[in-house]
Amino acid sequence: MKMTVMETISYRVIKAIFDTFALVPPTVGEKIALFISKIWFVVDKKHRKMAIENITLAFGDQMTAQEINRIARKTFFYVTNMLFETPRAYAWEPHDLSKHYTVTGLAHLMNAQMQGKGVLMISGHIGNWEISVQLNNLSGQQVCGVYRKLDYAPGERYFHEKRESKGSRLYPLKGAVHWILHELGLGNCMAMLIDQNVKRHQGVFIDFFGRKACANSGPAYLALMTGVPVIPYFFVRENGKYRLEILPEVPVVNTGDLEKDLLVNTQNFNRIIENVIRRYPDQWCWLYNRWKTRPLTD
Repeated sequence: MKMTVMETISYRVIKAIFDTFALVPPTVGEKIALFISKIWFVVDKKHRKMAIENITLAFGDQMTAQEINRIARKTFFYVTNMLFETPRAYAWEPHDLSKHYTVTGLAHLMNAQMQGKGVLMISGHIGNWEISVQLNNLSGQQVCGVYRKLDYAPGERYFHEKRESKGSRLYPLKGAVHWILHELGLGNCMAMLIDQNVKRHQGVFIDFFGRKACANSGPAYLALMTGVPVIPYFFVRENGKYRLEILPEVPVVNTGDLEKDLLVNTQNFNRIIENVIRRYPDQWCWLYNRWKTRPLTD
């Protein structure tokens, strides 16, 4: 990646900052993150309002205003704490992973891999999704992924280098179809985060927490066209550590009616994400307008 002199300096500053954050002990990092997140929660009225409205939309009939406020504050804390968690996780060595992580459901991924078609792995912004860079070492499989490229070149260089530093291959979302098919053709795993809003022409409208949400239909299309098994996975925080939870293969519905099958499978994929969020409501990133794109008849 070619950068200007100023961009190179900015990259080195970013790297120095995050490399320093990686050295901060977890307990100290959490105290700093808690302090910052409390200030952020007070001053950032826009995202505070968005988080509370989103949580109310999803759980308003099940939670009190006090519980909703607690989850919103927890979201601000977890997002802030990722400043320390993420560079720390980038630095983990394969032989040390058991100190930080437990893995459940690995047999589901192994069984899918044995089919010899490659594996489409789907997840969402739950827990600390950035630790997906450790999937190679946690699962023993070659795992690749797609991501949204940052517009800021120094930041893009830093995160791309770190994300690939543990053996994963990462491809920018724009123009990634060729590389996705290439990796699946090699029998590798391709990981995708599928819980974000997309524009109307990029997806289909599914039910998400009782409200229509426009979801990326690309994963369902890939599964239908290639026949690869689909495996959900999630990184969640648990008792001061992390857990990689791998769920059973998702049956892909293929009736021959492409339009209908895209809708049904996209709904099924996102229902799994919703169910996990319901189990860990304070670990999803509520600071984002998941329901931004509305149906024409809404």
